[in-house]
Amino acid sequence: MKDSQQLGLADHLLNTRRKQSKMLSKLSKIDDWVDWKQVVNQIQVIDKTKFGKGGRPRKDPMWMIKAIFLQHLFNLSDPQLDDQLIDRLSFQRFTGINLDQQSPDFTTFWRFKEALIEHNLDQKIFEEINAQIEGHGLLVKKGTIVDAAIIKSSNRPLSQQKRQQLEEKPSSQIDTDARSTRKNNTWFFGYKGHIGVDIESKIIRKATFTPANVHDSRQTEHLVSYDEASLFGDKAYGNVRHKYSARRYGWNYAVLEKPDRGQTLSKKQHKRNKQWSSVDGAVEHSFAHMKTKAGLTTMAAKNKARNGLRFVFNCIGWNLKRMVFLVHGTRSVGSVAL
Repeated sequence: MKDSQQLGLADHLLNTRRKQSKMLSKLSKIDDWVDWKQVVNQIQVIDKTKFGKGGRPRKDPMWMIKAIFLQHLFNLSDPQLDDQLIDRLSFQRFTGINLDQQSPDFTTFWRFKEALIEHNLDQKIFEEINAQIEGHGLLVKKGTIVDAAIIKSSNRPLSQQKRQQLEEKPSSQIDTDARSTRKNNTWFFGYKGHIGVDIESKIIRKATFTPANVHDSRQTEHLVSYDEASLFGDKAYGNVRHKYSARRYGWNYAVLEKPDRGQTLSKKQHKRNKQWSSVDGAVEHSFAHMKTKAGLTTMAAKNKARNGLRFVFNCIGWNLKRMVFLVHGTRSVGSVAL
C-alpha cells in the first residue's frame, strides 16, 4: 500500500498554491501532539493490512482511526463522513488520504467500528490518548470530579411484554439495552455517560457507559484513578464505604453530603457543600461540549455497545481539544473552551 503520509503530485501543487484553512490549522495542532502510530498499535488485532490475502485491499488503519475521530468530533453519520472525506481538503490532509487515493466508503467505516466494539478497542484507544496527554505533563491530579449525564435513546420505552417477545425473537431494529430513569420527577429512556474529570485540566481521565437506570454511585470506583488528591461529586455519589476508603488512601473526600432520613444538615455541612459545589461545576463543561458541539443529545444506535463507542470517542474528542487549549491557550467560545 502507498504510504499515506506521502503527498501525491496534486497534493504538492495545492500545497504551494493554497493557504491553510483555520480548520486544518486546528486539526494540525492536534496532529502535532498525538503519536497516531501508538494509537494504531492498540488495534493490531484487527489490522489486516499486512496480510496480503487477495481480494479488495484493506484500508490504512491510520486513515480509519483518524476518520472515526473526525466523525465524532463533527457529529457525522457514516455516509456524511464518506462525503466529507471526498469534499473537504482539511479532512483529507488530517487523515493522510491524498487526492489520488480512494477514501474508504461508509460501509467500511461501519465494519471498522464493529471490529473496534468486538475487541473492546475503544477503551484502549481512550487510554492510549490519555497516556500521551499525561506524558505531556498536562494532568494536574489535584482531584477528580465524578458526574453523569443522561443521554436519551431515539427508541421508545419497551413494555415488559414487548421485551419478552424480543427475547424470543430478537430484532436488530429495536434497542433493548436502553432503560428508564427518573430525574426531577421526569422520566427519561436511554443511557448514562459517566466521567471522572481532572479538576484543573478538565481532561476526562475515566469514562463508563451504562443504561440510564444504573445508579451513579455504582460507577464511582470505575471513575477514580487512585492517584488524585481529592474526590468531588454530587449527592448521588455519597457513600459511607467510599468515604472511609478515601480516608484510608489519603484523599480529600469532597462529595456533597446529604442528610439521613428524618435529619437535616448542619450549618457546617451546608457551608462545605456550597464550597464543594463551586468545584463540581467544572465537570459540566465537557458535557456541554459533547451535547452542543458534538451533538451528543440522542443515541440512535440499537444497542449499548455501539452507543458506548460513540460516547467514548466523544470523550476522546473533548480531551484532544482540551489538550490543544492547554498547550496553545486557544480562546474559549462561550463557556466551553475550544
